Amino acid sequence: MCGSTFREEDGMFYRAFVPPSAELVARTRMVEASMPGEHVPEESWRAFFSPACGAIAWAHFERMFAARKSAVTYLAIQTSARRRARPLSVFRCVAD
Repeated sequence: MCGSTFREEDGMFYRAFVPPSAELVARTRMVEASMPGEHVPEESWRAFFSPACGAIAWAHFERMFAARKSAVTYLAIQTSARRRARPLSVFRCVAD
């Protein structure tokens, strides 16, 4: 999954790596830490949030993916709650 490299023989199919925000990483790890069961090892986190190539056990990947999904949802709700409401449009009759 080395998606940060650009090679001609690959047809340049990979996009440049855009790292996740620190807030997303922290929230994902916090959610995963609160989940019951075996915790994900540190090397799996490095592979999950970076362009590094590495193997992740399927059970760990599912756990990290579920935690990330929950974190993204939480952060989206927090962002939308901080938005200010737009003022309503006012329509006026104007004489010709």
